[in-house]
Amino acid sequence: MIKSSFRSGYTFLLAVLFIGAISIAVTGTMLLLSWVSMHNVEIMENSGKGYELAMTCTEHALLELFEDFTYAGNEEITESNGTCFVLPIGGAGYENRTLCIESESGNTIRRFETILKRVLPSIEVAAWQEVEVFTSCSYE
Repeated sequence: MIKSSFRSGYTFLLAVLFIGAISIAVTGTMLLLSWVSMHNVEIMENSGKGYELAMTCTEHALLELFEDFTYAGNEEITESNGTCFVLPIGGAGYENRTLCIESESGNTIRRFETILKRVLPSIEVAAWQEVEVFTSCSYE
């Protein structure tokens, strides 16, 4: 009878250790997944802020160019959600101009390239796209 009780103790101890190991593994996995999820949310927020900032700076540059066709760009604009750079504007006069905008928000960089057919009497955009690397502008 003593042997049977002794074996029941080992069985109970092994069951507790096994359940404890599973509980620790599940808890660790949940903590890791929540950390990764929080990190992804931060990246998405910075990406959205960078997009908005790039659009704002593109519109700023278009307005400046519309008001003064000699506007050269090469400007840095800082706002609460990040910084954007209007690179030197390509082309001359009222036709065939290129705008390149780069925005930084957190660790996220967004780049937009806008190719204009004409500026006056109204702005006519040939292409307005997000790019990974500028093809129509230079990094001066």
